[in-house]
Amino acid sequence: MPVKFNTKIRILEFVVAGIILDLTESIISIKLATEAQLNLKIFLITLVVVIPFAIITELVIDHPDFWTRVLRLKK
Repeated sequence: MPVKFNTKIRILEFVVAGIILDLTESIISIKLATEAQLNLKIFLITLVVVIPFAIITELVIDHPDFWTRVLRLKK
């Protein structure tokens, strides 16, 4: 069963915006806020923390009906 174009775009958006940008933002924050040397261990821990938040953001917050459901707006 082929994947719909909209689904492919949403998955690509999730990977690029949800994981890569959040990971980059977190690594920059760690570097600026601490004296820690960036290494593979810090990178992997950050990745483990970023992925669940990226999933929540993509599936919940970016859902087309999120704001209408939260604010109980009528369509």
